[in-house]
Amino acid sequence: MLQYLIRLDDLCPTNNLPKWERFFNLFDRYGIKPIIAVIPANKDPKLKACGNFNPYYWQLVRELQDKNYVIGMHGFDHYYINHNSGLLKMNNRSEFAGLPLQTQKEKIRKAAEIFRRENINPTVFIAPAHTFDRNTLLALHEYTNIKIISDGLLKSPYVRFGFNWVPVQLSEVEQKTKYTWTFNYHPETCPPQAFAELEIFIEKNHHLFVSLDNLDFSNYTWADAVAEKYCIYKRLARDYAQKAIAFMERIPAGN
Repeated sequence: MLQYLIRLDDLCPTNNLPKWERFFNLFDRYGIKPIIAVIPANKDPKLKACGNFNPYYWQLVRELQDKNYVIGMHGFDHYYINHNSGLLKMNNRSEFAGLPLQTQKEKIRKAAEIFRRENINPTVFIAPAHTFDRNTLLALHEYTNIKIISDGLLKSPYVRFGFNWVPVQLSEVEQKTKYTWTFNYHPETCPPQAFAELEIFIEKNHHLFVSLDNLDFSNYTWADAVAEKYCIYKRLARDYAQKAIAFMERIPAGN
């Protein structure tokens, strides 16, 4: 079976809204219900610089929820405070991974309070930079009703640590033949060419996009652990190779 999902990251009060609306209009045209990573209390300076403050931010989030878009808790403030790569080793920056359990509980508690205050019911957790650890999951279990983690590197959804995991493997559309694939876009930085390719892909494949309710989850096995480790170390090796090439290119000829 082949099925696709799509996730948009970094919805916050200072978004450049036209960049987001092009995605919303495309999804609505084909009845696709994306996962939206909503930041409750943004402190990320890069995101603050994207556009003017939107006083109707939470109204927008409620409107997306009313359209049955999947609302995800995208951390608390999206501010990276360490270089811990967490469970998945995907990035070396984190809002959560490596912090004491009590600190993480406080972040999740505050995020959950904001969503409740705004009548928003997030059903998915999305860690900024894909970095989180077991303490993050313990905090989610204590302070939220969230049972789905939008992350992981396998080819199909699975159950692990008491949560349903929906892997997020691709940053742009790519034609596949089987399994479940999540495309992860950042509207603020998505170039026109990438959006044009997404538009063409959805026009041809919109019937293969599913909602979270359509997914089946299998138990995480030792074979999955091996496959995930392979994906992690393959990614790390590629990143180190790219950094090495970039370093060599900076060395003047003859040295």
